[in-house]
This record gives sequence, C-alpha cells and structure tokens, in this order.
Amino acid sequence: MDRKRLREKLMKKTQTEIAENLAGAEVHIIKAVKLISDLDAVSNLLKENVIDWEKRNPGEAAVKMLDQLKTNQASIETEKQELTSFIEKEMDKELPVFASVAGAVLGAKILAQAGSKKRLAFLPASTVQLLGAEKALFNHLKKQGQCPKHGHLFNHPLIQKLPKPKRGKAARILAGKLAIAAKMDYFGSTEDIDLLGDAEKKIAKL
Repeated sequence: MDRKRLREKLMKKTQTEIAENLAGAEVHIIKAVKLISDLDAVSNLLKENVIDWEKRNPGEAAVKMLDQLKTNQASIETEKQELTSFIEKEMDKELPVFASVAGAVLGAKILAQAGSKKRLAFLPASTVQLLGAEKALFNHLKKQGQCPKHGHLFNHPLIQKLPKPKRGKAARILAGKLAIAAKMDYFGSTEDIDLLGDAEKKIAKL
C-alpha cells in the first residue's frame, strides 16, 4: 500500500473514531465522570492548603480568606454530588446491566477509558480487567515493572475486601461478567441474569 492510500485510510479511521466518540448519548457520562476526577483533584488540593494555612496562626484578614476558601471547597463537593447523581441516572438509561455490576461511577470510569459504549461492548474481558492500568502495563512491556492485575476494578467493593493475593483472580472473574454486561446493554438484551450475584459467588470461593 502506497503512502497516500495509507494516509487516507488512517485519516478515515480517525474520523470514524471521532464521530463515534461524539455521537453516542454516553458522551455526556464520559464528560461528567472526567469532570468529577478534576474536581476531586482541585478539592483535595484546596483542602490540604487550607489546613496547612490554618496551622500558621492566620490573622483576621487571612481567616476571612480561609472561610471563603472553605465555602468554595464545600461548593465543589456539592457539584461532585450533583454530577454523581447525573451519572447514576444516565448510566441506568444507557448501561443499566453494566452499572448494576460495576456501580454507576466506577462503570462510568471504565466506559470513559474504553471511549464509547460500542468499543466497551467489543472489548475482551482481559482488556476490561486492565482498563485504567495503561501506564503500569506500558511499564511492564518495557520490562520496568510487574504486569498489573487490575485497573479501575481495584476500586470495586468485591475486590477491595479481598487480601492482595486474591485480587487478581477476583478482577478476572468480575471483568468477565462486565464484558457480558456491556454486550447485553449494547445489543439490548432483556435476558434476566444476575451477573453480580454470579461474580459474588465465584469470588467468595476464592
């Protein structure tokens, strides 16, 4: 294939991917969950600085400024709660089965990492398991670290309550159920399957 045809093919593929990412209703979920992450970082940084400042015997003017900063930080927390409510409602509409297994916010983070509802539906379970651990995986491939066993799934309640040696196997089980859930949501399956319950039973045996 000559360079011109290759360039045209790559351009077409890129345009298709961009259109896909912007077309689905899930784009609003992706934007919201990314914004929560940004607000988290701002809120934590603001809180740390306020606490540090308060330790330094602030004067009257500084105390007024600190009170305003606390108000701003509280407003950010309120915004996060409202975004979380929005994500819960939208995930229940767009990816109800997936959200029932992953949880709304964690599911939204995995969706955002995948890029779209369609891409998520066609990902193998092994990839779903490692979404969110791309940096660690890249380092592993460069022989600079161990292969990661989980990405965003690390924050799932079923994984969190397990001892460290068991988390990799549990993440694999959970990722398998999530891969099925994503396909059910994308293709509109109405089959009544308790994927979370199945995952809980299998993980309990670990």
